Amino acid sequence: MLKNNYDFIASSETIDDIKQNIAPFTFRWAYPLALELQKYDYRLAVRWAVECVEIFTLEYEPNNFPKLEKYLQQAMEELNKNALTSWECGEIAKKLWYSPEREDAQTAIARIWWSIQFFKDGEENDGVREVEMAVGLSLPDTELDAKNHLLLNRYLEIALGIYLDYQLQNPTGD
Repeated sequence: MLKNNYDFIASSETIDDIKQNIAPFTFRWAYPLALELQKYDYRLAVRWAVECVEIFTLEYEPNNFPKLEKYLQQAMEELNKNALTSWECGEIAKKLWYSPEREDAQTAIARIWWSIQFFKDGEENDGVREVEMAVGLSLPDTELDAKNHLLLNRYLEIALGIYLDYQLQNPTGD
């Protein structure tokens, strides 16, 4: 059961506000959701970024997916195992960032790894910012047409689903 209905309403209102107010090239649209998810557990925000970037890569950069999939899987594994140091997470981010012919999906995945590094170092603001940038890169900068609205809706539904899963697993908010 949900901890209380207010938490659900707050998340729904955040999503509704984003849907109503996003305009083409809107900057920082992902920030409120990344921040809200991080309040409960930073891993929720990172998971949201991973899922959005995976969708984006499959739909917009499908040729890159085979070479990038391992980094997304490794990020999800790291959220569960916490086996790497923050320095090691930063090194993975740098490897992706400085690879030749880096495209948006690869840039977004580097930002996911930097977010993990920042969260491990206790730098929540920087971690949220990196999640925001990773998700923001995953919504193409073209005019917000019907296809992008569908993609945005999927991203917002993913965020809400992650939040609801967390609430079901943690009914007392622990």
